[in-house]
Amino acid sequence: MNFIKLPNLPESRVNLLIIGQKYAKLLQGSLQLLNVDVLELPDNPNVDPRLSGHADLSVLHVGTNRLILTDYLKKSEFSEKLTYLGEKILYYEDKQEPDYPLDAGLNVCFVGSNLIYNPATASEHIVNQLTINNTIIRCRQGYSRCSVCVVDGNSIITADTGIADAAEKNGLSVLRVRPGLAKLEGFSDGFIGGATFKLSSGELAFTGKIADSLERNRIEEFIRRRGVEPVYLTDIDLFDIGGAVTITEA
Repeated sequence: MNFIKLPNLPESRVNLLIIGQKYAKLLQGSLQLLNVDVLELPDNPNVDPRLSGHADLSVLHVGTNRLILTDYLKKSEFSEKLTYLGEKILYYEDKQEPDYPLDAGLNVCFVGSNLIYNPATASEHIVNQLTINNTIIRCRQGYSRCSVCVVDGNSIITADTGIADAAEKNGLSVLRVRPGLAKLEGFSDGFIGGATFKLSSGELAFTGKIADSLERNRIEEFIRRRGVEPVYLTDIDLFDIGGAVTITEA
C-alpha cells in the first residue's frame, strides 16, 4: 500500500478512497470490480443535509499520508481506521455551519503544484500551511474543489468561468463546459468536480454517464489528448457526490 503523493493525482491504480456513505451503495459495486476499496465517510451534521455526504467539505488530502478532517470526525471509527492505516491527521477546528460560505473552509483544489481557492471562504490557517510550495490561483468560487475536475497536473475541466480565467492566466489548460452536466439532489444542478475523480494517471472516473453527447465528446477528446481514458461507474446520469478522496495506490 502506497500513499498518493500529490492530492487528486494518483500515479498507479487507486486501491483505497473515501466517499460519503450515502453514495457507497451506488458506486461500491463498480469500484470493487476495479479492485478499489471504499472507506465510507459518515454524514457531516454541520453542513446542509443535502451536502452531508460530500467528502470535499469534510476531508482534505494534502499529500502522501497527510489528511485534514473536520472536527465532527474526532474520535470516530472513521478517523481511527485512517490512523491505523498510517495517516497523519490534523483537524479543522474553525466553526462549520450549514450556510455557505461557512461550510467551505476545506474546499480548496490542488492541481499538481497549483492551489485553487477563494481566500474569502477557505480557512486562512490551513491555506497558510498549504501555500508554501504551491502556486496560488485565487478565484471567487468558494466551492473550488467541487467545481474543478482534475485531469492531470496541468489540465482541468470546469464550468466556472472565474476559475477558468484564473487557471489559464497561470498556465493551466482548461476545458470550459456548460453548467448542469452533473445532477445534485435538492439543487438545480451540481458540479463536475464533485462527479469525477482520478483512478490512476491514465483513468478518470465519472459517477455516471454524460447525457449531453456534444459535451461528452468534447470531454473525452480533451482527456484522451492527455493520455486519460474515461471510466463510467454507473449507467445513470452524472451526479455530484462531493468527489472522492483518493489516499492509497497499488
